[in-house]
Amino acid sequence: MASRSVHPRTVAVLVALAGVHLFSGPSPRAATRPAAGAPPARAAAASERPATADDLAARWLTPDDSATRTLTQDGPAARTFQLEWRVVARVPRGTRRARVWVAIPQQRPEQDVRALRVRAPGRWRIVVDRDFGNRLVRVDVDGPGDSVRVDLSAVVVRRAVLAPQAARLDARARRLALRTTTRVTLSDDARAVVAAVPADAQAIYDWVLDHMTYDKTLPGWGHGDAERACRVGAGNCTDFHSLFMALARARGIPTVFEMGYATRPQGETNREGGYHCWAWFHDGSAWVPVDISEADRHPERAAFYFGHLDADRIAFARGRDVRLAGMQGPPLNFVPVGGYAEFDGHPAPDGAVRRWISYTVE
Repeated sequence: MASRSVHPRTVAVLVALAGVHLFSGPSPRAATRPAAGAPPARAAAASERPATADDLAARWLTPDDSATRTLTQDGPAARTFQLEWRVVARVPRGTRRARVWVAIPQQRPEQDVRALRVRAPGRWRIVVDRDFGNRLVRVDVDGPGDSVRVDLSAVVVRRAVLAPQAARLDARARRLALRTTTRVTLSDDARAVVAAVPADAQAIYDWVLDHMTYDKTLPGWGHGDAERACRVGAGNCTDFHSLFMALARARGIPTVFEMGYATRPQGETNREGGYHCWAWFHDGSAWVPVDISEADRHPERAAFYFGHLDADRIAFARGRDVRLAGMQGPPLNFVPVGGYAEFDGHPAPDGAVRRWISYTVE
């Protein structure tokens, strides 16, 4: 990607945000398919200061030293992205103070983030949410005018999830991964519909894959509403994985939601919007990834997407009902890949925060 001059406000930050959550585990779906993944890290405490090495030492899960297995797949084992993106928050007239949280790629066992650069009009810092350990750039601007623009760049190395890493859930992480959230829930009627589904992650994956169709034409898609997904049987990635999570949690299987961006091998320039999400479940000894909406869109790879992930994605955040450090509004259904804003302490209206992304692929 073409180089650009460095603004005086630009500060290079090496985001060595270690330890998040990869997952893994054996897959009974097909005798020829092994399982894979890696463990989430324990969330750091809510932070109003830049992340430090002490923050990064906290782990959401305690990894085991078990031997790992490997598997081959179509596509590269890793991708390197030269990433640039900008976020613009449209500010209401008369606003005295704007606060903008910008989602950034997260450090994971399968994802390295280097040379994060931020150019912002006001004070900024990296903050950490207390539950899931998501790190975001938070910008505070007094007298913001009609908009706040934040420009960012980073190098992201993303590896396919091909080898499992066992992990032990601590009590707090288990509670988070089993809790009822605003839209990851099931009514009594919905529970009755799926009562025949065995309490097994593979069976739940198969049931959701059979029940759901990737469709963004019916009203209500994209909110990750598990009950709507169960009732309508259609939606996008958020809807597929919310239904999977609701069913799994109802059967006592811990799950975690991950929000990111689906990349293209040829790269993209100045694309507005876009996101992709997937989920992980804990099988008692390891975290296992699932990407059911991709399995629906590419049925020839349905076996792969139970227990494995390709390298054509970037992880930006995880969790549902996420409370960001310093926010005054209600918890977020999930962290938008672009970001979130508050103006004089009030949540920004829908559509006020927009994101454009460019990247090349090596």
